[in-house]
Amino acid sequence: MSTIFAVKGALKTEFLISNSRNEEMLNRKKEIKLLEEITFTLPDSQELTVKPGFVFDGATIPQICWTTIGHPLEHRFIYAALLHDALYASRYLPRKEADRYFLQFLKEFSGVGKYTAGKMYLGVRLFGEKAWNEKTDDQIAEAAKLVELKGRKQ
Repeated sequence: MSTIFAVKGALKTEFLISNSRNEEMLNRKKEIKLLEEITFTLPDSQELTVKPGFVFDGATIPQICWTTIGHPLEHRFIYAALLHDALYASRYLPRKEADRYFLQFLKEFSGVGKYTAGKMYLGVRLFGEKAWNEKTDDQIAEAAKLVELKGRKQ
């Protein structure tokens, strides 16, 4: 098996906890802020660059599944989660293609087993539509300032 992705840059992050006055303390969202630029070379030679300041939440794994899949912030998931969240936030590629890259990255770069990667892929295919659809035009435009795709297919 050959690696189809290349990653330039070390993943340096800080954890943020954002509290909105509209949310109860129990509903706090844990987020991660990227501190250094990361560039992914995708299989079709496109380059996705995620710039410092991009905020993401790791792999979205329900807590009930942590014992069978793993914690959302596990090192083996974090690059794939960043790639996937950047593609969802920027909408540079169709959702199905972003999900496929997530699966490929988990299996071929992160070394996640076929079974676990398959479960995670099934999760994004079944439940990712809500995250995809809730992005506003303003949020997509803001993400485009921090996510760049070079060599994009027209």
